[in-house]
Amino acid sequence: MSLDIVVAGGTVVDGTGAGPYRADIGISGDRVVAVRPGLAVPAGLVIDATGLVVTPGLIDPHSHSDWSVLGNRDAQSTIRQGVTTEIVGNCGVTYAPVTDATAPAARAALAAFGHDGEADWRSFGELVDRVHREGGGTAQNLAWFVGHTALREAAGASGPDVTGEQLRTMRRLLADALDSGALGMSTGLEYGAGRESRTAELSDLAAVLAGRGGMYASHVRNRDAGLAAAIEEFFRVARPHGLAAQLSHLNVRHNTGAPPDGWQRAVERLQAERDAGLDVLADMTPYPDGIGLAAGLLPGWLLADGAAAAAQRLGDPGVRRRVRADSDRYWRFVHRGEWDRVLLATSPATPEWEGLSFPEIARRRGRDEWDCFLDVLEAAGPDLPAVQLVGRLFTEEHVAEAVAHPLFCLGVDGFSSRTDGPLAARTRHPLFFSGHTHYLAHHVLQRGTLGLAEAVHKMTAMVADHFGIDGRGRLTAGAWADVAVLDTATLARQETFRLPDGYAAGVPYVIVNGALVVDRGEHRGVRAGRFLPRST
Repeated sequence: MSLDIVVAGGTVVDGTGAGPYRADIGISGDRVVAVRPGLAVPAGLVIDATGLVVTPGLIDPHSHSDWSVLGNRDAQSTIRQGVTTEIVGNCGVTYAPVTDATAPAARAALAAFGHDGEADWRSFGELVDRVHREGGGTAQNLAWFVGHTALREAAGASGPDVTGEQLRTMRRLLADALDSGALGMSTGLEYGAGRESRTAELSDLAAVLAGRGGMYASHVRNRDAGLAAAIEEFFRVARPHGLAAQLSHLNVRHNTGAPPDGWQRAVERLQAERDAGLDVLADMTPYPDGIGLAAGLLPGWLLADGAAAAAQRLGDPGVRRRVRADSDRYWRFVHRGEWDRVLLATSPATPEWEGLSFPEIARRRGRDEWDCFLDVLEAAGPDLPAVQLVGRLFTEEHVAEAVAHPLFCLGVDGFSSRTDGPLAARTRHPLFFSGHTHYLAHHVLQRGTLGLAEAVHKMTAMVADHFGIDGRGRLTAGAWADVAVLDTATLARQETFRLPDGYAAGVPYVIVNGALVVDRGEHRGVRAGRFLPRST
């Protein structure tokens, strides 16, 4: 027998949660064929992993790399961290399905993430084809949700009341996406069209999911004073249909009015529902910081006639005064004046301010933070929905508590970036370049929030099993050959709270579907990733 690749002499952490052991990994084609010590078999390539840790390729349970993949097919910032699969299409925001009316907004939003072409697809399946079967493929595997916000907008629905015809269109578009391989439907209920939807609408669409074995993932309606009601709504949608479900980034933002035991009560409910037989988990982000949509702070009355009209109305000082007074939602600490917690991340109309905090923008412009924020949105015009923020959202203690909880997968809630082009300017935060290795460097090796085997399990097999991604997440004979080789000594020395100089270090080798993509820390330009439909 001859093998294509042998990863020899490493310490294996196999994704199951079991402790580390010494073994060689034998790969033939796109499969792992042997995991055992002393694998003395000829191979086309032998990777010396002596002193290194070998794990399954990491799987991000909550990614937005569908936003950036058309401008970053090589997944530069994430593949170099050992991430071989990303669950995308989260928080209700996907750029399919689209219509002739909504495609221009999709094109403008994607341009901010480096896509220089048209949004000339219409269905979810056509977008998947564009990403995976046309244009050169991807470096990483992607498994996709379809976004509820996209379904709503493609159906022409706005406001809380939808017509029978609009609901039928949403059902049809959702069924089409599921038939094209979508994992299920995601919702984003704190902003945009999702914020306007009623529970009955979500439940109706959940019936379509149930009929086709689809999942339900939700950025719930509130994560502060109304967290309990938001969690109740989540289970009112998932429970009657017995849906496999994911509570996206179940966390509580600091100083936003949440009850002191709000998060604990939500987690107790999560545990109770799981004990009662519902296949439900949650995920957490690695940093106290996170991304958000600027439009989430805006009142519904301003957005009722669309983004372009909202931006135009912000030229009226009276409208601005009303918006300031009616902003106690989403990132509610902004309403309390804590602008020092907010950076401008993505702003197509004012890129010169990207990466700056709002106090710094205000200082440079001689205006207060609210006026600067509204200036950004007014300048954005129809691209207003593309404006993104990075906020200091959580305490370090809260992050650690969630990271260590047994029902939480470990996601990043970012997107794959790169050090050149439009994405470089719009991702000047370690979240995008070190989010995954931060779990390992900070939470495992430095702080000891959890052990290495447990962390790898939460980043591999736990995710694959829950999302129905067969044959991935474990290093075992017969599995797909997605492999990451970690240099834990390098990771232990890293300061992952700072933006790295270039790409993250500490993962010298990454294999995707049996192809070596990262070799001694360098991306080889190989795009071996695949579209991963849900296995039912």
